[in-house]
Amino acid sequence: MKKDIVYYKTKLKEREKEIEILRTISETVSYRYDLKEVLESIIRIVHSYVQSDSCFIYLLTDETLVLHASLNPHPNALGNIQLKKGEGITGWVAQNQQTVALGSKAYTDERFKVFTALPEDRYEAFVSVPILYKDAVVGVINVQDRKRRTHEKEKIGFLEIIARQVGGAIEIARLASETHMLKHALETRKKIERAKGILMRQQGLTEAQAHTLLNKKSMDLRKSLKEVAEAIIMASEVAT
Repeated sequence: MKKDIVYYKTKLKEREKEIEILRTISETVSYRYDLKEVLESIIRIVHSYVQSDSCFIYLLTDETLVLHASLNPHPNALGNIQLKKGEGITGWVAQNQQTVALGSKAYTDERFKVFTALPEDRYEAFVSVPILYKDAVVGVINVQDRKRRTHEKEKIGFLEIIARQVGGAIEIARLASETHMLKHALETRKKIERAKGILMRQQGLTEAQAHTLLNKKSMDLRKSLKEVAEAIIMASEVAT
């Protein structure tokens, strides 16, 4: 009887923790529009739940999975580690939309692909879960442990729930990021065109010559085309 009480108290605490995680996803992650912040929040949430030694998030772009976030610092690996859909366990998970859980010697699995830049790829235990949004894969969450680990079905199941819950937040953040980048690119283009017009009027240049001059100034001053264009526009406004 006493053992039963302890068991049910433990399970109750686990359910309370899971409810708190879902609340955090709903109230915090789902209302952030910066992709980096969203991914970092997901990493923290997953780590707090499974208490793993490593956590990676790969995002799918044009059939290629790219490493975008890590629990352990890997500044040179982020954005550079890539897998084709179907390649490695991570790619297999993305292709088949199925979770893989390995309790020991995960690196010996025939599907596993080792990256020398990631020491975690020599860890014992490995769990890979697909991130889904509207029944489509948008990425993969990988959790790794240095030592052997028995993965409970309940924990794996809730990890899959987390992955499904954050899929929408990731897609919204990606769209917001792309929209911001597009807006920035359009603003930069407008400023460059305006600066070229000023040079053409002031120095009697053709459009091609004005563009060449802008590029030369950019290289000579080691500044972006946008910065050079802004300087030309400002000087023109001051002169008038």
